Amino acid sequence: MQRKPKIIILGAGMSGIACALSLHDNFDVHIYEKSRGVGGRLCAKSLPNGVFHFGAQFCSAQTSSFQEFLTQNNAINFLGSSFDIKINSSIETKDYFVAENGMHTLLKNYEQHLNLNFNKKAIKIDERKKLVYFNSGYKESYDMIISSLPLPQAKEVFQSEIDHQATFNPCISVGMTLVGSPIYEHFGYKNINEDISWLGTSKFYNKKNAETWVLQFSPKASIAMMNDTDSLIQTRAEDGFKNIIKGKYTLIHSGIFRWKYALCSRSDLNNEYTCVSEDAFAIGDWNLSPRVESAYVSGSALGKYLTEKRL
Repeated sequence: MQRKPKIIILGAGMSGIACALSLHDNFDVHIYEKSRGVGGRLCAKSLPNGVFHFGAQFCSAQTSSFQEFLTQNNAINFLGSSFDIKINSSIETKDYFVAENGMHTLLKNYEQHLNLNFNKKAIKIDERKKLVYFNSGYKESYDMIISSLPLPQAKEVFQSEIDHQATFNPCISVGMTLVGSPIYEHFGYKNINEDISWLGTSKFYNKKNAETWVLQFSPKASIAMMNDTDSLIQTRAEDGFKNIIKGKYTLIHSGIFRWKYALCSRSDLNNEYTCVSEDAFAIGDWNLSPRVESAYVSGSALGKYLTEKRL
């Protein structure tokens, strides 16, 4: 029986999982993820006061394949309405999709079907020896390697230069629990001011949730505050919150998440994936545009290419 080529994928976010799903029938696929679960920037944290979407708030589908993926993984439409303060207008949300228990659950079903290894952070790839080294001192050989990391992190681990100029902006997300009687018309608010990009209640993905909210600072504000104390960030978040949500209530601090590589720029190259060297590739939304679907398309496209190349 012919041995299946061994492929290592770094990262268990949307692009990494999508790529693995396209490859696992014809290759020996191993996924290594630095954190303790799937999701990547589909980050949702279960905290004592509820579930908080600290990463992508929702996604949309322009292709039938991604629409099918969302349907298979129990995605639902955004509940309620959203409002863009900058243009003073409601936003149509019928094409926004969410997951009731957190965006990361769109990928949770695959933990039992794919070879996933958590708490394994890659620090160096030796492309000549075909070895990947991890922060624990562990190393693993491969036939092909695929990075689904944000481009700046991919550039740190590969020896070969990656010819791509995508840039990333940071984002600080703040979770808050509300106790009392708030007054608001919409479940999400966008472009609030130059410092705050988003404010949304968890009820836009599950009306049964407690009154929990996530506020995301703009890239400019996030850069300025990245090294500030939690208490200072929380104070600024509360001040911004109270300018939008009226009524009598108390805010309880629930958590702060600092995203160093939150939002990628749109690529002018329009390549679905990047070839780093003969047996090394890089995938991710940054190859196309800052959308969850772009990550899915990138991973699926490389998986299809490698499968067709093998067959």
